[in-house]
Amino acid sequence: MTIRPVLPNPIDSVARASLDTPDGWLEYPLGDDVISGNPETRMKLLRTVGVKTPHKSVAFFTSHPATFHWRFDNDEAFVLLEGHIAITMDTGERIEMTAGDAVSIPAGHTGVCEVYAFSRKFTVVSGMSD
Repeated sequence: MTIRPVLPNPIDSVARASLDTPDGWLEYPLGDDVISGNPETRMKLLRTVGVKTPHKSVAFFTSHPATFHWRFDNDEAFVLLEGHIAITMDTGERIEMTAGDAVSIPAGHTGVCEVYAFSRKFTVVSGMSD
C-alpha cells in the first residue's frame, strides 16, 4: 500500500520550490506496490490543498528504474521533465513518455508504471478529499 505524506500548507500562500535544490525532499515509499527494482521514490510538495479544491497536491516526484502499481485515486496530470516511463492502464491502454511529454488521467484508474531511466516529473493531483 502506498503511504502518502500530507503536509499542512496555508491555502492562500504562494508556494515555491526548485527541482534542483536538496531541501524539502521527502521519501515516498511504495511498499508492497513495488513489483521489481528499487524506485527510491521521493517527492517535494508545493501545495496540499487549494482555495476551491479540498484536495490538491502539487509536487515534484522522482523515481529510479523500477516497476510498481499506481492508483489514480484523484485526477492527476503531470509533465515528465526527465527520463523515460510507461504506464499500462487498467483499460489496457499503454502510455509511453519521455521528457517533455504530458498526460492527464481521470480518477478511478489503476495502472502499472515502468520506469526505464531515472525520471523526474511535475505533477498536479486534484479532486475531493479521501
